[in-house]
Amino acid sequence: MKNTILLTLLIITGLLLTGCQPPKPASLSNDQVVQAVDHVLSSVNSSDYQGFIVDFSDAMKTGFPQAQFTSLHGTLQNASGNYVSCGQPTLTNSQGYAVYRLNCKFDKENVMVTVTYQTAGNKIEGLFFDSTNLRKLGK
Repeated sequence: MKNTILLTLLIITGLLLTGCQPPKPASLSNDQVVQAVDHVLSSVNSSDYQGFIVDFSDAMKTGFPQAQFTSLHGTLQNASGNYVSCGQPTLTNSQGYAVYRLNCKFDKENVMVTVTYQTAGNKIEGLFFDSTNLRKLGK
């Protein structure tokens, strides 16, 4: 019984200490993440698919064909307008990925852009947009 209690306490302590560690970043600095997101969003503004996918992983390039890019371009233009700038990212981790969230200014509204990288990676593995106007379009 004593061993079970001791083992349980060790497991709980380990979990608590692991949860207190800072998130693990991608192999990019925050400034490089902002530059990559800026490049992606500027490419959307100019309808430049090849520029849009330059920082994407191979899986993202395959999963984000030009037709989907064209749809994204139209949706962002209608809902949010042209991209203007992004603030500094906040970092969290999820299942081996560095998840960066950036509050980005567009002509019509602010858009929360989430970009994911593999921990210690340097290619975009995921991209997500969230805003009031984008949510209204989804209804």
